[in-house]
Amino acid sequence: MKRYVLHALMFLALPHVSTAGEKLLLYSDATMTSSSISDDTPRIANFYVVNTDMTGQVGLRFSVKPGPGFTGVWLSDNSSYSTVGNTPTDISVGYGLCLPGPVLVVTVSYQLFGTSSPCSELRVAPADGFPVVVAASSGCFFIEVPILEIGRIDVNCPLATEATTWGKVKSLYRQ
Repeated sequence: MKRYVLHALMFLALPHVSTAGEKLLLYSDATMTSSSISDDTPRIANFYVVNTDMTGQVGLRFSVKPGPGFTGVWLSDNSSYSTVGNTPTDISVGYGLCLPGPVLVVTVSYQLFGTSSPCSELRVAPADGFPVVVAASSGCFFIEVPILEIGRIDVNCPLATEATTWGKVKSLYRQ
């Protein structure tokens, strides 16, 4: 019950307004460059939820959901900011001040077993019972806005390849 009261208090005073631009992306590496991973051996893997392309926000409400075939088990969330809840169901993150992006919102740890199906996924999703992922503030004005682009991690998906010739490969190295 306390959790629901805290969620409500975080977003109670925010009117509903729509805007564009905010992204909540999911990365499989600490350098925030990859959105894919191979689940081929048992290990603990960290995934990084990053809020980008924003003009300034004070918080977020979302979840991180496995797609069909993903067999990893959620272990924990770690954030530098105030949180209520957890990523598998419903997490609210309050920054404490208005921040421009990009912001590393939360690091999510999963136990992988090496058993996920080909092309399964882990994705950012709306919190349980909500239609959209929401950000509290846009441009440091205290309004609630939907996140228009949300990220995902592709698990065990083969890399795309293109047909080529030896001449095309050699031409890449010509001066």
